[in-house]
Amino acid sequence: MDTPMTEESSLLPVTKPSSNPYSTALAYSGKLGNGLMALQVGLVLVFLFATTYPDADDYSPAEYYIWKDIMAMLLIGFGFLMTFLKQYGLGAVGFTMLLTVMSMQLNIVIELIMRVIYGFITSTEMKDTSFPMPIGMSTIIDSQFSAATLLISFGAIIGRASPYQMLVMTVSQSFFYAFNKVFIVFGILAAEDVGGTMTIHMFGAYFGLAASMAMGASPPEKGSPEADKVSDLFAMIGTTVLWIFWPSFVGATETGTAVNEMRCTTNTIISLMASTGVSFWASQKLCKGKFDPVHIANSTLAGGVAIGSTARLNMGPGVAAVIGMMSGIVSVYGYVYSSPALEEVGIFDTCGVGNLHGLPSLIGGLASVAIVAMDPTAEFLNHNAYLQPFMQLLGVILTVVISATSGYATGVFMKSPTVVPSKNDSPVVYEDEVYWHAEYFE
Repeated sequence: MDTPMTEESSLLPVTKPSSNPYSTALAYSGKLGNGLMALQVGLVLVFLFATTYPDADDYSPAEYYIWKDIMAMLLIGFGFLMTFLKQYGLGAVGFTMLLTVMSMQLNIVIELIMRVIYGFITSTEMKDTSFPMPIGMSTIIDSQFSAATLLISFGAIIGRASPYQMLVMTVSQSFFYAFNKVFIVFGILAAEDVGGTMTIHMFGAYFGLAASMAMGASPPEKGSPEADKVSDLFAMIGTTVLWIFWPSFVGATETGTAVNEMRCTTNTIISLMASTGVSFWASQKLCKGKFDPVHIANSTLAGGVAIGSTARLNMGPGVAAVIGMMSGIVSVYGYVYSSPALEEVGIFDTCGVGNLHGLPSLIGGLASVAIVAMDPTAEFLNHNAYLQPFMQLLGVILTVVISATSGYATGVFMKSPTVVPSKNDSPVVYEDEVYWHAEYFE
Protein backbone atom coordinates (compact mmCIF):
# COMPACT_ATOMS: atom_id res chain seq x y z
CA MET A 1 0.00 0.00 0.00
CA ASP A 2 1.29 3.48 -0.85
CA THR A 3 2.10 5.69 2.11
CA PRO A 4 0.14 8.95 1.98
CA MET A 5 2.30 12.05 1.64
CA THR A 6 1.75 14.84 4.12
CA GLU A 7 2.26 18.48 3.15
CA GLU A 8 5.50 18.55 5.13
CA SER A 9 6.91 15.29 3.80
CA SER A 10 6.17 16.18 0.19
CA LEU A 11 8.64 19.02 0.33
CA LEU A 12 11.66 16.75 0.55
CA PRO A 13 12.49 13.42 -1.07
CA VAL A 14 12.42 10.43 1.23
CA THR A 15 15.93 9.06 1.57
CA LYS A 16 17.68 6.67 3.86
CA PRO A 17 19.82 8.21 6.59
CA SER A 18 23.24 9.07 5.27
CA SER A 19 26.43 7.97 6.95
CA ASN A 20 27.93 11.36 6.17
CA PRO A 21 27.30 13.71 9.11
CA TYR A 22 27.29 16.72 6.81
CA SER A 23 24.92 15.45 4.12
CA THR A 24 21.67 16.81 5.54
CA ALA A 25 23.10 20.21 6.41
CA LEU A 26 24.55 20.61 2.94
CA ALA A 27 21.83 19.06 0.82
CA TYR A 28 18.90 20.87 2.42
CA SER A 29 20.51 24.14 3.40
CA GLY A 30 18.57 26.96 1.76
CA LYS A 31 21.68 29.08 1.28
CA LEU A 32 22.48 28.13 -2.28
CA GLY A 33 18.87 28.08 -3.42
CA ASN A 34 18.00 31.43 -1.88
CA GLY A 35 21.20 33.09 -3.04
CA LEU A 36 20.85 31.66 -6.52
CA MET A 37 17.24 32.76 -6.84
CA ALA A 38 17.99 36.26 -5.59
CA LEU A 39 20.84 36.63 -8.05
CA GLN A 40 18.79 35.29 -10.96
CA VAL A 41 15.85 37.58 -10.19
CA GLY A 42 18.20 40.55 -9.99
CA LEU A 43 19.70 39.73 -13.38
CA VAL A 44 16.27 39.26 -14.93
CA LEU A 45 15.23 42.70 -13.71
CA VAL A 46 18.30 44.21 -15.35
CA PHE A 47 17.52 42.40 -18.60
CA LEU A 48 13.91 43.60 -18.44
CA PHE A 49 14.55 47.28 -17.83
CA ALA A 50 18.11 48.05 -18.94
CA THR A 51 18.83 46.05 -22.11
CA THR A 52 17.78 45.89 -25.73
CA TYR A 53 18.85 44.29 -29.03
CA PRO A 54 21.65 45.72 -31.17
CA ASP A 55 21.19 46.69 -34.79
CA ALA A 56 20.54 43.73 -37.07
CA ASP A 57 23.51 44.82 -39.19
CA ASP A 58 25.81 43.90 -36.30
CA TYR A 59 24.81 40.22 -36.47
CA SER A 60 26.73 37.61 -38.43
CA PRO A 61 25.52 33.99 -38.77
CA ALA A 62 29.10 32.90 -38.11
CA GLU A 63 28.76 34.16 -34.53
CA TYR A 64 26.23 31.47 -33.69
CA TYR A 65 28.60 28.73 -34.83
CA ILE A 66 31.40 30.26 -32.78
CA TRP A 67 29.04 30.35 -29.80
CA LYS A 68 28.23 26.64 -30.25
CA ASP A 69 31.91 25.70 -30.42
CA ILE A 70 32.76 27.60 -27.26
CA MET A 71 29.68 26.30 -25.44
CA ALA A 72 30.79 22.75 -26.23
CA MET A 73 34.17 23.60 -24.72
CA LEU A 74 32.62 25.01 -21.56
CA LEU A 75 29.94 22.42 -20.81
CA ILE A 76 31.45 19.25 -22.28
CA GLY A 77 35.15 20.07 -22.42
CA PHE A 78 35.71 21.70 -19.04
CA GLY A 79 32.94 19.69 -17.40
CA PHE A 80 34.21 16.27 -18.41
CA LEU A 81 37.86 17.21 -17.94
CA MET A 82 37.09 17.51 -14.22
CA THR A 83 35.31 14.15 -14.04
CA PHE A 84 38.65 12.50 -13.26
CA LEU A 85 37.41 12.82 -9.67
CA LYS A 86 35.82 9.38 -9.49
CA GLN A 87 33.32 10.29 -6.74
CA TYR A 88 32.52 13.80 -7.98
CA GLY A 89 31.43 13.36 -11.60
CA LEU A 90 27.95 14.83 -11.16
CA GLY A 91 29.42 17.82 -9.37
CA ALA A 92 32.04 18.33 -12.06
CA VAL A 93 29.55 18.41 -14.93
CA GLY A 94 26.51 19.77 -13.08
CA PHE A 95 28.21 22.63 -11.27
CA THR A 96 30.10 23.47 -14.45
CA MET A 97 26.75 24.11 -16.13
CA LEU A 98 25.45 26.20 -13.22
CA LEU A 99 28.58 28.33 -12.89
CA THR A 100 28.81 28.82 -16.64
CA VAL A 101 25.33 30.26 -17.07
CA MET A 102 25.55 32.44 -13.96
CA SER A 103 28.95 33.81 -14.96
CA MET A 104 27.73 34.56 -18.48
CA GLN A 105 24.71 36.49 -17.24
CA LEU A 106 26.77 38.43 -14.72
CA ASN A 107 29.41 39.30 -17.29
CA ILE A 108 26.87 40.59 -19.79
CA VAL A 109 25.80 43.18 -17.23
CA ILE A 110 29.09 43.90 -15.45
CA GLU A 111 31.35 44.16 -18.50
CA LEU A 112 28.94 46.47 -20.30
CA ILE A 113 28.83 48.69 -17.20
CA MET A 114 32.65 48.61 -16.98
CA ARG A 115 32.87 49.75 -20.59
CA VAL A 116 30.54 52.66 -19.88
CA ILE A 117 32.60 53.71 -16.85
CA TYR A 118 35.93 53.37 -18.66
CA GLY A 119 34.64 55.28 -21.66
CA PHE A 120 33.36 58.07 -19.42
CA ILE A 121 36.59 58.35 -17.42
CA THR A 122 38.91 58.29 -20.44
CA SER A 123 36.57 59.98 -22.95
CA THR A 124 37.06 56.93 -25.14
CA GLU A 125 34.39 55.60 -27.46
CA MET A 126 33.70 52.04 -26.30
CA LYS A 127 31.71 49.28 -27.97
CA ASP A 128 28.09 48.75 -26.80
CA THR A 129 27.99 51.62 -24.30
CA SER A 130 24.57 53.08 -25.12
CA PHE A 131 21.50 52.76 -22.89
CA PRO A 132 19.54 50.54 -22.84
CA MET A 133 22.56 48.24 -23.08
CA PRO A 134 22.58 46.30 -26.38
CA ILE A 135 22.95 42.53 -25.99
CA GLY A 136 23.87 40.70 -29.18
CA MET A 137 25.85 37.60 -30.06
CA SER A 138 29.20 39.38 -29.71
CA THR A 139 28.28 40.33 -26.14
CA ILE A 140 27.22 36.77 -25.37
CA ILE A 141 30.48 35.40 -26.81
CA ASP A 142 32.41 37.83 -24.61
CA SER A 143 30.47 36.45 -21.64
CA GLN A 144 31.65 32.94 -22.52
CA PHE A 145 35.23 34.08 -21.96
CA SER A 146 34.27 35.17 -18.45
CA ALA A 147 32.73 31.74 -17.84
CA ALA A 148 35.90 30.03 -19.08
CA THR A 149 37.94 32.12 -16.64
CA LEU A 150 35.65 31.09 -13.79
CA LEU A 151 35.81 27.40 -14.69
CA ILE A 152 39.61 27.58 -14.61
CA SER A 153 39.44 28.98 -11.07
CA PHE A 154 36.78 26.39 -10.20
CA GLY A 155 39.26 23.67 -11.13
CA ALA A 156 41.59 24.77 -8.35
CA ILE A 157 38.97 24.43 -5.59
CA ILE A 158 36.53 21.81 -6.91
CA GLY A 159 35.53 19.51 -4.06
CA ARG A 160 36.96 21.93 -1.50
CA ALA A 161 34.22 24.54 -1.75
CA SER A 162 30.48 24.18 -1.29
CA PRO A 163 28.13 25.22 -4.12
CA TYR A 164 27.24 28.36 -2.18
CA GLN A 165 30.91 29.30 -1.88
CA MET A 166 31.28 28.72 -5.62
CA LEU A 167 28.38 31.10 -6.26
CA VAL A 168 30.08 33.73 -4.11
CA MET A 169 33.28 33.27 -6.10
CA THR A 170 31.31 33.61 -9.35
CA VAL A 171 29.98 37.03 -8.36
CA SER A 172 33.32 38.27 -7.05
CA GLN A 173 35.40 37.10 -9.98
CA SER A 174 32.99 38.59 -12.50
CA PHE A 175 33.84 42.08 -11.22
CA PHE A 176 37.60 41.62 -11.06
CA TYR A 177 37.78 39.81 -14.40
CA ALA A 178 35.89 42.61 -16.16
CA PHE A 179 38.02 45.26 -14.45
CA ASN A 180 41.29 43.63 -15.49
CA LYS A 181 40.09 43.08 -19.05
CA VAL A 182 38.37 46.41 -19.73
CA PHE A 183 40.45 48.82 -17.66
CA ILE A 184 43.92 47.24 -17.64
CA VAL A 185 44.82 44.83 -20.44
CA PHE A 186 42.64 46.16 -23.27
CA GLY A 187 42.16 49.63 -21.79
CA ILE A 188 45.12 51.47 -20.30
CA LEU A 189 47.77 49.08 -21.66
CA ALA A 190 46.08 48.29 -24.99
CA ALA A 191 47.98 44.99 -24.99
CA GLU A 192 47.63 42.25 -27.60
CA ASP A 193 45.77 39.21 -26.24
CA VAL A 194 43.27 38.05 -28.85
CA GLY A 195 43.04 34.50 -27.49
CA GLY A 196 42.95 35.34 -23.79
CA THR A 197 46.30 34.01 -22.60
CA MET A 198 46.45 36.84 -20.06
CA THR A 199 42.85 37.88 -19.53
CA ILE A 200 41.42 34.34 -19.34
CA HIS A 201 43.98 31.64 -18.56
CA MET A 202 46.45 33.64 -16.48
CA PHE A 203 43.75 35.47 -14.57
CA GLY A 204 41.67 32.35 -13.94
CA ALA A 205 44.63 30.24 -12.82
CA TYR A 206 46.13 32.66 -10.32
CA PHE A 207 42.74 33.81 -9.03
CA GLY A 208 41.87 30.18 -8.29
CA LEU A 209 45.24 29.33 -6.75
CA ALA A 210 45.13 32.40 -4.51
CA ALA A 211 41.57 31.58 -3.42
CA SER A 212 42.66 28.01 -2.67
CA MET A 213 45.54 29.30 -0.58
CA ALA A 214 43.22 31.56 1.40
CA MET A 215 40.79 28.70 2.02
CA GLY A 216 43.54 26.55 3.48
CA ALA A 217 44.44 22.90 2.99
CA SER A 218 41.84 21.12 5.11
CA PRO A 219 41.77 17.30 4.84
CA PRO A 220 38.73 15.75 3.11
CA GLU A 221 35.76 14.91 5.32
CA LYS A 222 34.39 12.45 2.75
CA GLY A 223 35.74 10.99 -0.48
CA SER A 224 39.12 11.73 -1.98
CA PRO A 225 40.45 13.57 -5.05
CA GLU A 226 41.39 10.29 -6.69
CA ALA A 227 40.75 8.89 -10.14
CA ASP A 228 40.15 5.44 -11.56
CA LYS A 229 40.26 4.03 -15.07
CA VAL A 230 36.69 5.06 -15.92
CA SER A 231 36.95 8.60 -14.54
CA ASP A 232 40.23 9.17 -16.37
CA LEU A 233 38.57 8.00 -19.58
CA PHE A 234 35.75 10.52 -19.14
CA ALA A 235 38.34 13.23 -18.51
CA MET A 236 40.00 12.32 -21.81
CA ILE A 237 36.65 12.91 -23.55
CA GLY A 238 36.72 16.43 -22.16
CA THR A 239 40.28 16.87 -23.43
CA THR A 240 39.30 15.75 -26.92
CA VAL A 241 36.40 18.21 -27.08
CA LEU A 242 38.60 21.07 -25.87
CA TRP A 243 41.32 20.16 -28.36
CA ILE A 244 38.92 20.14 -31.32
CA PHE A 245 37.23 23.46 -30.56
CA TRP A 246 40.18 25.41 -29.16
CA PRO A 247 40.95 27.23 -32.44
CA SER A 248 37.40 28.63 -32.44
CA PHE A 249 37.96 29.89 -28.91
CA VAL A 250 41.21 31.67 -29.76
CA GLY A 251 39.88 33.27 -32.93
CA ALA A 252 36.35 34.02 -31.72
CA THR A 253 36.77 37.80 -31.62
CA GLU A 254 39.01 38.13 -34.68
CA THR A 255 36.71 39.22 -37.47
CA GLY A 256 38.88 41.95 -38.98
CA THR A 257 40.52 40.29 -41.96
CA ALA A 258 40.72 36.81 -43.43
CA VAL A 259 44.49 36.68 -42.99
CA ASN A 260 44.21 37.39 -39.26
CA GLU A 261 41.53 34.72 -38.85
CA MET A 262 43.72 32.29 -40.77
CA ARG A 263 46.71 33.00 -38.51
CA CYS A 264 44.63 32.55 -35.36
CA THR A 265 43.40 29.16 -36.50
CA THR A 266 46.67 27.94 -38.02
CA ASN A 267 48.93 29.04 -35.17
CA THR A 268 46.59 27.52 -32.58
CA ILE A 269 46.41 24.14 -34.32
CA ILE A 270 50.18 24.00 -34.78
CA SER A 271 50.81 24.96 -31.17
CA LEU A 272 48.34 22.33 -29.95
CA MET A 273 49.94 19.63 -32.08
CA ALA A 274 53.39 20.52 -30.76
CA SER A 275 52.30 20.55 -27.11
CA THR A 276 50.54 17.22 -27.59
CA GLY A 277 53.60 15.56 -29.06
CA VAL A 278 56.00 16.72 -26.36
CA SER A 279 53.50 15.99 -23.58
CA PHE A 280 53.54 12.31 -24.50
CA TRP A 281 57.34 12.42 -24.59
CA ALA A 282 57.72 14.23 -21.27
CA SER A 283 55.14 12.03 -19.54
CA GLN A 284 56.89 8.86 -20.64
CA LYS A 285 60.26 10.28 -19.62
CA LEU A 286 59.06 11.12 -16.12
CA CYS A 287 56.88 8.03 -15.58
CA LYS A 288 59.38 5.23 -16.18
CA GLY A 289 58.44 4.64 -19.80
CA LYS A 290 54.66 4.87 -19.37
CA PHE A 291 52.09 7.65 -19.88
CA ASP A 292 50.30 9.37 -17.01
CA PRO A 293 46.66 10.05 -17.96
CA VAL A 294 46.75 13.30 -15.95
CA HIS A 295 49.54 14.61 -18.16
CA ILE A 296 47.86 13.52 -21.38
CA ALA A 297 44.46 14.89 -20.40
CA ASN A 298 45.85 18.30 -19.47
CA SER A 299 49.30 19.14 -20.80
CA THR A 300 48.34 18.31 -24.38
CA LEU A 301 46.17 21.45 -24.26
CA ALA A 302 48.94 23.74 -23.02
CA GLY A 303 49.77 24.93 -26.53
CA GLY A 304 46.29 26.39 -26.88
CA VAL A 305 46.71 28.28 -23.62
CA ALA A 306 50.09 29.75 -24.52
CA ILE A 307 49.34 30.83 -28.09
CA GLY A 308 46.47 33.18 -27.25
CA SER A 309 48.49 36.39 -26.91
CA THR A 310 50.31 35.94 -30.21
CA ALA A 311 47.86 33.91 -32.32
CA ARG A 312 47.20 36.52 -35.01
CA LEU A 313 50.76 37.84 -35.27
CA ASN A 314 52.84 37.11 -38.36
CA MET A 315 55.43 35.06 -36.50
CA GLY A 316 55.56 31.99 -38.71
CA PRO A 317 54.31 28.44 -38.02
CA GLY A 318 57.68 27.44 -36.57
CA VAL A 319 57.44 29.94 -33.74
CA ALA A 320 53.93 28.70 -32.94
CA ALA A 321 55.33 25.17 -32.72
CA VAL A 322 58.12 26.29 -30.39
CA ILE A 323 55.60 27.98 -28.09
CA GLY A 324 53.54 24.78 -28.05
CA MET A 325 56.55 22.60 -27.29
CA MET A 326 57.75 24.81 -24.45
CA SER A 327 54.32 25.01 -22.85
CA GLY A 328 53.72 21.25 -23.11
CA ILE A 329 57.03 20.37 -21.48
CA VAL A 330 56.66 22.94 -18.70
CA SER A 331 53.11 21.75 -18.03
CA VAL A 332 54.10 18.10 -17.58
CA TYR A 333 57.06 19.00 -15.37
CA GLY A 334 54.72 21.22 -13.38
CA TYR A 335 52.44 18.29 -12.58
CA VAL A 336 55.42 16.26 -11.38
CA TYR A 337 57.32 18.91 -9.44
CA SER A 338 55.30 22.12 -9.04
CA SER A 339 52.06 20.65 -7.66
CA PRO A 340 53.75 18.85 -4.72
CA ALA A 341 55.73 22.01 -3.96
CA LEU A 342 52.56 24.10 -3.87
CA GLU A 343 50.91 21.65 -1.48
CA GLU A 344 53.90 22.01 0.83
CA VAL A 345 53.13 25.73 1.19
CA GLY A 346 49.39 25.21 1.61
CA ILE A 347 48.14 25.71 -1.95
CA PHE A 348 46.03 22.71 -2.96
CA ASP A 349 45.24 22.66 -6.69
CA THR A 350 42.64 19.95 -7.32
CA CYS A 351 42.80 19.92 -11.12
CA GLY A 352 46.30 21.29 -11.57
CA VAL A 353 45.17 24.54 -13.18
CA GLY A 354 48.52 26.05 -12.29
CA ASN A 355 50.16 23.56 -14.64
CA LEU A 356 47.62 23.62 -17.49
CA HIS A 357 46.73 27.32 -17.41
CA GLY A 358 49.14 29.14 -15.09
CA LEU A 359 52.61 28.14 -16.31
CA PRO A 360 51.71 27.97 -20.05
CA SER A 361 50.04 31.39 -19.82
CA LEU A 362 53.23 32.84 -18.37
CA ILE A 363 55.16 31.34 -21.28
CA GLY A 364 52.68 32.73 -23.79
CA GLY A 365 52.50 36.14 -22.15
CA LEU A 366 56.26 36.52 -21.91
CA ALA A 367 56.70 35.21 -25.47
CA SER A 368 54.40 37.96 -26.68
CA VAL A 369 56.85 40.54 -25.32
CA ALA A 370 59.33 39.49 -28.00
CA ILE A 371 56.97 38.36 -30.74
CA VAL A 372 55.04 41.64 -31.04
CA ALA A 373 58.32 43.17 -32.19
CA MET A 374 58.44 40.65 -35.07
CA ASP A 375 55.26 42.09 -36.59
CA PRO A 376 55.46 45.83 -35.80
CA THR A 377 53.29 46.88 -38.74
CA ALA A 378 50.26 44.81 -37.68
CA GLU A 379 47.22 47.05 -37.92
CA PHE A 380 45.72 45.73 -34.69
CA LEU A 381 48.70 46.68 -32.48
CA ASN A 382 48.14 49.92 -30.60
CA HIS A 383 51.75 50.95 -29.96
CA ASN A 384 55.04 51.14 -31.83
CA ALA A 385 57.66 48.38 -31.85
CA TYR A 386 59.38 49.82 -28.78
CA LEU A 387 56.37 50.47 -26.56
CA GLN A 388 54.21 47.42 -27.39
CA PRO A 389 56.61 44.86 -25.82
CA PHE A 390 56.66 46.93 -22.62
CA MET A 391 52.86 46.97 -22.54
CA GLN A 392 52.79 43.19 -23.01
CA LEU A 393 55.14 42.75 -20.05
CA LEU A 394 53.04 45.07 -17.91
CA GLY A 395 49.97 43.09 -18.94
CA VAL A 396 51.52 39.90 -17.58
CA ILE A 397 52.68 41.49 -14.33
CA LEU A 398 49.47 43.36 -13.58
CA THR A 399 47.23 40.42 -14.48
CA VAL A 400 49.10 38.15 -12.06
CA VAL A 401 49.00 40.79 -9.32
CA ILE A 402 45.31 41.66 -9.77
CA SER A 403 44.18 38.04 -10.10
CA ALA A 404 46.20 36.79 -7.13
CA THR A 405 45.19 39.70 -4.89
CA SER A 406 41.50 39.56 -5.75
CA GLY A 407 41.51 35.76 -5.61
CA TYR A 408 43.03 35.72 -2.14
CA ALA A 409 40.56 38.33 -0.89
CA THR A 410 37.71 36.30 -2.37
CA GLY A 411 39.00 33.13 -0.72
CA VAL A 412 39.16 34.86 2.65
CA PHE A 413 35.57 36.03 2.24
CA MET A 414 34.47 32.54 1.14
CA LYS A 415 35.70 31.22 4.51
CA SER A 416 34.28 34.08 6.56
CA PRO A 417 31.29 33.65 8.94
CA THR A 418 29.20 35.64 6.47
CA VAL A 419 29.43 32.75 4.01
CA VAL A 420 30.25 29.82 6.31
CA PRO A 421 28.58 30.24 9.72
CA SER A 422 29.91 26.90 10.96
CA LYS A 423 32.30 24.17 9.94
CA ASN A 424 29.41 21.84 9.12
CA ASP A 425 28.29 24.16 6.33
CA SER A 426 31.48 23.75 4.34
CA PRO A 427 33.39 20.49 4.72
CA VAL A 428 35.92 19.46 2.13
CA VAL A 429 34.20 16.66 0.24
CA TYR A 430 34.79 14.80 -2.99
CA GLU A 431 31.49 12.96 -2.94
CA ASP A 432 28.43 13.59 -5.12
CA GLU A 433 26.09 12.12 -2.51
CA VAL A 434 26.57 15.20 -0.33
CA TYR A 435 24.98 17.52 -2.89
CA TRP A 436 22.92 15.28 -5.21
CA HIS A 437 19.81 13.19 -4.63
CA ALA A 438 19.43 9.97 -6.59
CA GLU A 439 18.21 6.45 -5.87
CA TYR A 440 21.68 4.97 -6.29
CA PHE A 441 22.87 7.02 -3.30
CA GLU A 442 20.27 5.49 -0.98
